[in-house]
Amino acid sequence: MRLPFVSRRRADQAVTLATNAVWHMVEQAEDRTTAELGARLDAEYALTNAHRELGREKAKRERLKAYMLRTHSGRYEMRLARALRAVAELRAEAAVQRRVVRRLSDQLLDATGYQAEPLLPAARAALDLDQEDPK
Repeated sequence: MRLPFVSRRRADQAVTLATNAVWHMVEQAEDRTTAELGARLDAEYALTNAHRELGREKAKRERLKAYMLRTHSGRYEMRLARALRAVAELRAEAAVQRRVVRRLSDQLLDATGYQAEPLLPAARAALDLDQEDPK
């Protein structure tokens, strides 16, 4: 049996072709590995950001919960009740003052001879009666 003749040039070309094919497969494997690693790193980065954001939201929630507990304590409710009582007292005092002003203005008008005719604007301004009673 006769073996086929292989020249040196053909052998070098075959080795070069095989080497190029191996390097091509290595590059493809590296590209796949790099892509997978990049995707994994992107996923880890997104997961890290999500954990960081979750931590910030939990901290906000805890601060809000602490604020709500602090503001709805008995001391806060006592301060609120005291403020409401003060407002009620001021409204009652304002009502008394309105009644006194009304009575004094009636007395003044009776003393000056007011006979149920409307006052002129100048007289109303002089007597400081420009404002109507809100009630």
